[in-house]
Amino acid sequence: MQYGIRGISPVVATALLVLIAIATAVLLYLWISGTVQNAPQNDIRFQERIKIDGVDRVNDIVYVRNVGDVQVTISAVYVINQTTGEVVSSNTSVNTPIDPGKIGQIAVTIPDSGTIIVKVVTKNGVEAIAVVPG
Repeated sequence: MQYGIRGISPVVATALLVLIAIATAVLLYLWISGTVQNAPQNDIRFQERIKIDGVDRVNDIVYVRNVGDVQVTISAVYVINQTTGEVVSSNTSVNTPIDPGKIGQIAVTIPDSGTIIVKVVTKNGVEAIAVVPG
């Protein structure tokens, strides 16, 4: 029994598959190019880099080096007891700018003994951490 229903020809089927593939490729390209274009490449947080160069327990000074390409502003420094995880002292009223390649000095009360963790934070949230044995 033939009902007279015929499928689409192979030429039309091939043309439809090619159109679907091209449309998918175009949509994928637009999505990927939009994602890459909107990436936060120029965000200052990705350019700021700091490093704790040293801790002077006698004079209560933390030395911070700007190893990035832009000026950073140190906003806070924390001294944490490594054993308990408790903040021993902090200075959150710091507003010290440091130019690229330069070293800044941050004052904070540092205990004379015991292993501590020193954490320095910039205004934009970039952090540097150093463990100082005591």
